[in-house]
Amino acid sequence: MKSFNTGKVAISYAAKGPADGLPLVFLHGATLDHVSMRNTFEPYFRARGARHRRIYPDFPGHGASGRPLERATMASLLEDTEAFLSGNFSEPPALVGYSLGGFVALKLAEKVRFPSLFLIAPPVCSDRNRLIRPEAVTVVSDELTEAEKGTADARYLALAAKRTTRTLKSYKANLAAGFSPGRLAFQARLFKGAAAENIGIEPGLIGSRTVFLTGRQDTLTGYRPQFELSSKLKNSEYHSFYDCGHFLPVECEGFGPLFLEWLRLGTGK
Repeated sequence: MKSFNTGKVAISYAAKGPADGLPLVFLHGATLDHVSMRNTFEPYFRARGARHRRIYPDFPGHGASGRPLERATMASLLEDTEAFLSGNFSEPPALVGYSLGGFVALKLAEKVRFPSLFLIAPPVCSDRNRLIRPEAVTVVSDELTEAEKGTADARYLALAAKRTTRTLKSYKANLAAGFSPGRLAFQARLFKGAAAENIGIEPGLIGSRTVFLTGRQDTLTGYRPQFELSSKLKNSEYHSFYDCGHFLPVECEGFGPLFLEWLRLGTGK
């Protein structure tokens, strides 16, 4: 792990691939850390050769990054992430964002024209209660034994539409390394403030190419608001999957091909 000090907070990150490779930055979801993105995406690069420089940061207040409580606001999170990107790249990199990371990517794209964005279940405002969401998950398949259900946390059981041994195993592999009181206090303040502000996306300011992936059973971020946003963007794709919840990387059979196609078109390699 490496660390970059923005002047206001130290951001921890992992780097993979050649230093002169085409840059990709992976932004993780709320309460997680870079491990969730690294474990999800690194397998796609093992068979492709080392042509991309992959950067996996921890947001402030997450993982090993600093967590000063005065920076536990959405405005500060956006400022700190922008400072991390501008401090490490001479030109804007392509961004992959999951959930909270997708929201951050969209907000940053209002100010910076990135080569391309790959957005997985991104909320389109910072108060999820303002989003149009299914009231409950329609469980498409439930193949878990009672013993396996006993090892699954409440988040997985509440948000997964495909409860199988494979999706549970993959979900567990993507969990954050651990929690601490400092991180929990930071995150609680961050998300409470973000909900109160209800920060939205301004589509007229976004010029980056965008690809949206959503699950029709996603009770956390929904799928309809993302379609409405996508329809307002000039260069956008939208993919919605009826049989998926919030965990598209492990639930969606078409996830890998869609990511690899975006990688080919969005980064030139």
